[in-house]
Amino acid sequence: MPTQEYETSPAEVRTFAFLQMGLTAVFLVLLFWAFGGTDARFPPWWIVLLLLLAVAISAFFAERVWLSARPLSPAVDPDELRSRAVGVFAGQIVRKLAYCEASVIFAVIVGFVAPYGGWPMLIGGVPGLALIVFETWPSLRNTSMTEVMLDADGAESGLVESFRSW
Repeated sequence: MPTQEYETSPAEVRTFAFLQMGLTAVFLVLLFWAFGGTDARFPPWWIVLLLLLAVAISAFFAERVWLSARPLSPAVDPDELRSRAVGVFAGQIVRKLAYCEASVIFAVIVGFVAPYGGWPMLIGGVPGLALIVFETWPSLRNTSMTEVMLDADGAESGLVESFRSW
């Protein structure tokens, strides 16, 4: 599936990532307390395994998103290249967020249907939140992986520099 491209700036991408991390964290904390925290009994091993497996599957799919970037043409103006690279990266962040949020939503569903209080938020939600932070923040690792794919045909997108200069 080709990555959606957005018109955006590095500052907007950072703001989006930070907002999603914050909203997810607040959501998990509120649900943790609404479900009674750790007052309920600890879930059986197979539920713990399912919650962690959901995070692992989300990580698997999120790690493959950067591979969907199509190389940019080196014949394009450098400013246009940089702008398109940031737009492609923004689209990848949205897809990665969707994959990572799936494991958090699974933990929330388990919290609603199973009598284990806030434990599912701790067991599946917190690792899911850590995955969101790792995959969606425009770190050197994430921008470099996308830049390598975008520059495969000889273009110089400057994606890493776009986020470094912020």
